Amino acid sequence: MKTTPRPVTALRRARFLAPLALVAVSACAQVDSARHAALNLLPGRVAPRTAPLAAPLEAAARPAAPLSADFKARDLLTGQIVAFDATRRGGAVTVRQSDGCVWTRRGDWFAPSSAWRGCGDGSWAAGRAEVRETAALWPLTEGARGGFTRVATSATGRTFTRDTACRVTGAEAVIRESGAKTPAWVVACDDGKRTRTTWWAPGEGPVAFRAKHRKNGVEEAWVRL
Repeated sequence: MKTTPRPVTALRRARFLAPLALVAVSACAQVDSARHAALNLLPGRVAPRTAPLAAPLEAAARPAAPLSADFKARDLLTGQIVAFDATRRGGAVTVRQSDGCVWTRRGDWFAPSSAWRGCGDGSWAAGRAEVRETAALWPLTEGARGGFTRVATSATGRTFTRDTACRVTGAEAVIRESGAKTPAWVVACDDGKRTRTTWWAPGEGPVAFRAKHRKNGVEEAWVRL
């Protein structure tokens, strides 16, 4: 007896494709988890431990000041705890680190410092700068870009002009010392000499940071406690 094939209705097609979609999503999640695991285990890697996000991250609006409160962090190079004591004046903040470095930023965490002292050795351990925003980075969303121009003068009178380009490269969860996972935007700011990467959590601010010199490698890295 010859049977006539039933037409493939939209409902039947949806019932067939739905399990495949779930498999695809699951596979993507497994690949993302494997990628983060591999990155966290790279030999010599100095960076916060991260994990894939459990849900999409909301856009982060520009806060009123670069920092709103003091905080402490674990130095990933030394294992020591570093304190960041912040004094806010309007849209500017002056931060005194427990290693003796004091710096001021105006309007934006991602902007280059407008003043600093006790930060390293040599002629650039102290200085001042005129900083101008050339492109707004905020709100932080996937692919957002921003930029700054800084004209700096050291305490010894040396000067230079440098452009900084910032870009939101993605979003992931920073694994804190307690084991908690904090969703954060990943923002890389490159001035041609160093790349400063910040993991910025909406409502909290910077939860991790790394500064990597083109030739000398990682110079600073920490995760907020």
